[in-house]
Amino acid sequence: MPVDDFERDYPDFDWRNTPAYKHPGGKDCPCPKHEYVREQINYTKQVNAGGKDKASVTLRFCPDHYRVYVDEVVPSMPFKYRMFTKIALRVGAIRVVRLGHMQSDICFYCKFGSGGYGKKTELPPV
Repeated sequence: MPVDDFERDYPDFDWRNTPAYKHPGGKDCPCPKHEYVREQINYTKQVNAGGKDKASVTLRFCPDHYRVYVDEVVPSMPFKYRMFTKIALRVGAIRVVRLGHMQSDICFYCKFGSGGYGKKTELPPV
């Protein structure tokens, strides 16, 4: 769903500044953040079903947002979500990649967060 469609359907909802677990509909929220994560999960399922090598959901962060995610976002999550995130990171179901400074165009938070270097108005094709 393009950002404009979502903002038209939910005019008073600030999806960029609201933690993902507080979004309407939970994991089925139609916001661009959840749509991107769903696409990553579906892609991972397809790769895992078709080969021997296991793939994982990959979150890419620029150096600034990597520190924010590791030092602020994960510790501030409610206990249940923090525990599931740490377990997923430990077993390799979620991979976190730290990008270089010049790669901020593929950073998750630069694309979908409240602040960013080059805000995109639509989701990139997978």
